[in-house]
Amino acid sequence: MAIGFDLRHVCFEGKPVTGTRQKACRGTRKQAGPSHTPLPPAEPAKGFLAWVIGRAGLDAGLYRHGPLLRRLPACLRTLKVASAEEARELLQDRPDLLPAAVSSLLIGVTEFFRDAAVFEGLRAEVLPKLAVRRGPLRIWSAGCSSGEELYSLAILLAEADLLAGSFLLGTDCRSEAVQQARSALFSTAAVSSLQAAIRRKYFAPAGSDTLPLPWRERPCCARCPGVRGAREHSWRPVELLRRQVRWRVADLAEKMADGLWDVILWRNLAIYLNPGPTETLWNRLAGALAPAGFLVVGKAERPPAGLGLVPVCRCVYRKSGPTAAQRSSERPSSNGFVSSSRFPLTPDPSPARGEGRNGRTAAKEDV
Repeated sequence: MAIGFDLRHVCFEGKPVTGTRQKACRGTRKQAGPSHTPLPPAEPAKGFLAWVIGRAGLDAGLYRHGPLLRRLPACLRTLKVASAEEARELLQDRPDLLPAAVSSLLIGVTEFFRDAAVFEGLRAEVLPKLAVRRGPLRIWSAGCSSGEELYSLAILLAEADLLAGSFLLGTDCRSEAVQQARSALFSTAAVSSLQAAIRRKYFAPAGSDTLPLPWRERPCCARCPGVRGAREHSWRPVELLRRQVRWRVADLAEKMADGLWDVILWRNLAIYLNPGPTETLWNRLAGALAPAGFLVVGKAERPPAGLGLVPVCRCVYRKSGPTAAQRSSERPSSNGFVSSSRFPLTPDPSPARGEGRNGRTAAKEDV
């Protein structure tokens, strides 16, 4: 009997499927690698990519086509379809699958203390300079993914007695990534790379929880509405870390985070963007740094000349000082942040959760 659908994107162990539809379930399906799914034709693929990214409220013109095309087979495997046309039809019928599709297209690889030399540079070169500053520190992770790198910096701050009173914000354009970060639950595999002493001090077993796993770790079909994560032993950062960190869904291309920042993490994102929008973002990020603030980038990324950013250590740049225009445009705001005419503060539409540390108000969306 002929099968009425295409299973070429699924690999099975054991006997081949010949009669009835078989479920590709956990433990019986091999993960299909890029070699199992050929790249779709370029023109239909580009149309689908522009459509799905625009459907998510993002600007498709920001992203280079090459990396997106290379990620398209992963998107098709996530949705369990064989072509971009089928993926579009599925997403039109099932808009709830859009976050998973977007996450599979936009690179979100992260881990605790990723590129250890960078964090060693932050510990040895940057934290001593931050320690002499007056007032609480403001740290922003732009494109935070599931939160491991921002928590890594929080651990460094705690070890240097700089975390108390500081404000750490993680933003990402992908709602699934922010959901994962906001849950503050990490798998045993995610924390296994940490030194044992750090893991014991800053993480606590959270029991067998249903983890809201990011798309890259999901073992089952995206068509299965009941699959939201996996039961396994999980770990949660201690309250000392969690109470200083907030998370938001935000598109960096649309709006910068309010205020000026002592440290901005923007790692391994510029290499996936088109040159024009990337130059604009470099300028905005430099403008969002406080005087003598630090910008942390990926190892293959370099900020353009003319922004007043000087190298400090591996992948870390320091802002040399504010220009006269920046100094004149800065003004104190009623909530204690520094606002700029280029990045005006806007009221948070969500109801307040309550006053945070140092009089800051934390909105529900930040938790």
